[in-house]
Amino acid sequence: MAELNVATPGAQAEAAARLLAVIQRIRSASDPASAMADFDAALVLAADGWRDARRLLVSPYVKEGQFALAISALDVLIAAYPQRVEDRRMLASLLGRTKQWDRAIVEADAAAGLEPDDATLHAARIQLRLQAGQVGEAASVARATADKAGGGGTDASAWMMAFIRNGETSEAARMAATLEPAALPNARVAAMAVRTLLEDDRVDAAICFGEAALNAAHDSAALRTSLGLSYLRRATEADRKVHALAHFEAGLKAAPDDVRLLSLHGETLLRAGQYRDAVPFLKQALVLAPDMEQTRMLYARALRYSAQHDEAADQLLILLEKAPDSLLRQRSAIGALSQAGRKEMAETLYAQYVANRSKLLPDSFQEAVADVSQRLHTAPIPQARLDWAWSLRGDTTVDRASWERAARWGHLMDQLLFDWLECREERAEEAMQLLGDLEPGERFFAPLLASGRGVVVATAHVGPMYAALMALELLGIPSRWLATAPNVEQSSYSQALISTADQSEAQVAKACIRAIGSGYVLGLAVDGAANPAAPRTTFEGQEVTYSSFASRMAHRLGVPSVFYAPRWENGLVTFTLEMLPAVLPGEDADAYAQRWQAAYFALLREHLAGPAENLRMSGGIWRHVTPADRSAVLSAAERA
Repeated sequence: MAELNVATPGAQAEAAARLLAVIQRIRSASDPASAMADFDAALVLAADGWRDARRLLVSPYVKEGQFALAISALDVLIAAYPQRVEDRRMLASLLGRTKQWDRAIVEADAAAGLEPDDATLHAARIQLRLQAGQVGEAASVARATADKAGGGGTDASAWMMAFIRNGETSEAARMAATLEPAALPNARVAAMAVRTLLEDDRVDAAICFGEAALNAAHDSAALRTSLGLSYLRRATEADRKVHALAHFEAGLKAAPDDVRLLSLHGETLLRAGQYRDAVPFLKQALVLAPDMEQTRMLYARALRYSAQHDEAADQLLILLEKAPDSLLRQRSAIGALSQAGRKEMAETLYAQYVANRSKLLPDSFQEAVADVSQRLHTAPIPQARLDWAWSLRGDTTVDRASWERAARWGHLMDQLLFDWLECREERAEEAMQLLGDLEPGERFFAPLLASGRGVVVATAHVGPMYAALMALELLGIPSRWLATAPNVEQSSYSQALISTADQSEAQVAKACIRAIGSGYVLGLAVDGAANPAAPRTTFEGQEVTYSSFASRMAHRLGVPSVFYAPRWENGLVTFTLEMLPAVLPGEDADAYAQRWQAAYFALLREHLAGPAENLRMSGGIWRHVTPADRSAVLSAAERA
């Protein structure tokens, strides 16, 4: 319907005077909502009073935060002038601010219907649906109006957010690929584009886009956050220790109270080995947001590695108080209490920890094994680890579904062995029935131990790891194993562990040297370290934790070293045992460590190519596995 005002000049002037009087009464009334009844569409039309109503009634109420009154006035204006887009735009915004989502969406849709080429109106339609939790509908609108986003400097962030929230990361990334960093309308779009590319695992593309956006002066805390996260995902040493830190630091200069940036900067410093530098950032994040539990866990670790052991234990006890049934928090608190010298409290908590886990186990080990097959879906294996391991398989004829079932079974069986040995130690012999023929292992170690010297056994987080303690105990071979388990006196195997959970690195190193000097087999998972700043190396396209400690100790002490990997064979646990290189005459430690590393990874690669039940997929080499970079997917055709 056309907006026509056919009143004569005299009648219009009279109506305008009445309108101003009505507006004045409403503004001065003790109950403006009741007085609003005199403000109607007919009077506004007769007075041609749109401008006065907006200036004298709507705008003041919006400025005063009286949104309900502003909404009532806009309802009247829209009834009088249904073709005015700006009124509907403002009404949709106010309805959104008051969380009247359904009405807000109706008005936003109506505004866009009047001006279908206005991209900002479609962005509002998408944003309101996201705020209302209507993610699928938001993505549908984004998909239908994708041609409106990005062109002519339009803010495309709403479209990308809708696709991301709906799990359509590839669609969002394709949109980001059409944007030119130098032509973006604002820093918000730049930050969203980088986040979008990262969400779709296009890491190099995210970094290139982000750096180009910075060069185009689109700097912001949000962009620095997404760019820093992109460098952390790429994860070269320079990325983790230089580039990511630089972006988080720059972001904090712009937004010093940004809790996420404080936490990320602190965590990155922690993982770069700058423990004391990490403490104030993590502490400040907790001051601003004390309920951030992951940040508190990081803060506790920073305190621990800064030798502030009492404070670290206190932080972990705070976390445990919030979730007293959390096994992970119980375990962390036990180690921290022990390291802080609070042994009695650590032992009391350990007893509770073991008792709680014991309740979750079936009555017999046989029942527990049978139960594993029913719980395969519960194995918490990230998809990136499955994808990487699948790419390493040797048998290319196996189907993916059965391969993944075997991988999940192996993961859960290793956890069962750990739980049974720690929680049902009085019935450990039930689990020992899974051990295969041990005589080959006995024959292998006999000549190595005959000289009275120790042996370095290098393993990885693969296969049924926890079977090694049982096997060596049955063979009567004295052994010590590095482990993250807290060393408390109640555990039957505590004497066989060198705990990294409650000792410093120097203490651990001394304990290892003493074990070798005493003629023990010393077992180390070369790919694992409790230290958050543990060194990494590249292995089969992934950054993996790797310590040269084992090889250098073998070189320094002149003892043999062995590659060890437990595996399943015909339903029983057997072991791969292979000699690692001996030191050549005159060979220095660095050259030997490099040769030893190459041999170790060659044997590990061979193991990973084997049956999926021998993978384990937890800790060690698996910890830092990330999805493959999909930046190359941004093809010319996709951009077109």
